[in-house]
Amino acid sequence: MNLPEFLDPAPENLRKVILAFADAVAKITSEIATAETCEAGTTNTFCENQLKLDVFTDQIIFGELAKCEPVAVAASEENSVEKVLHESGEFSASFDPLDGSSLVDSNLAVGTIFGIWRGAGFVGKTGREIVAAGYAIYGPRTTLTVSLGENPAEFTLQKDGEWKLTIAKMEIGEGKMFAPGNLRACGENKKYLELLDFWAENGYKLRYSGGMVPDIHQILVKGFGIFSYPGTSENPPKLRLIYECAPFAFLVEAAGGASTNLRESIVDEKVESLDQRTAICIGSVNEVERCRKYLAK
Repeated sequence: MNLPEFLDPAPENLRKVILAFADAVAKITSEIATAETCEAGTTNTFCENQLKLDVFTDQIIFGELAKCEPVAVAASEENSVEKVLHESGEFSASFDPLDGSSLVDSNLAVGTIFGIWRGAGFVGKTGREIVAAGYAIYGPRTTLTVSLGENPAEFTLQKDGEWKLTIAKMEIGEGKMFAPGNLRACGENKKYLELLDFWAENGYKLRYSGGMVPDIHQILVKGFGIFSYPGTSENPPKLRLIYECAPFAFLVEAAGGASTNLRESIVDEKVESLDQRTAICIGSVNEVERCRKYLAK
């Protein structure tokens, strides 16, 4: 099965938006292998230094969405404003064009994350308004994982540009694997250190690359595990709600997993600003509940 066949049950306009992201990912793949990894000399709307690749991938995705009439509004982590693309559109698209770009110079896997939301705009909504989400990984092969609200499926980019189904149904159960982010928070939050000790002392496998996309993808592929990124006042969480956390929560919960910001499910967190950041623990249901018990105030 290829990607268009997989999307046959979806409404036509939603199919068009997902395929626009797929086309963008294919274009990024063809360029990323030889692209420059140096800084662009610019900053994004959060005053963070950008790589040339950040700017390049952002332009490619906006270019594909601009040709897609069902997209009313789009916003990216590199350009965090609600950009009106088509006033008659019925969806809004949020995306992180190159998640993990700090890993580029080390030649580790990086990715693209996207969420497709019902209606125009994001503020005032929750992740319950997401109708589809996905992410791509640029690694030894390029893969695209997509969910329409049911179990995610993985597709691999072929030499002829087609997307071939490689995992038909991702499901998350229970198992011992952990990917702990923001370890600096342990100095201020001893409960996080206790949680890390629990995982280490109970035979959990450490699988952490420093990239959200490959680390959560591993949980979806292996079918178990936990990714954690809590925060403290001195080391606050840096992952953003609409570009990264809400789309991934949609995907993981569709696979039978869970997510929490240590108060509620990530998909229930209300969007108050495009810059909104959130703590996140995501993966196996029991492990997410364990994080909540250890870390919730």
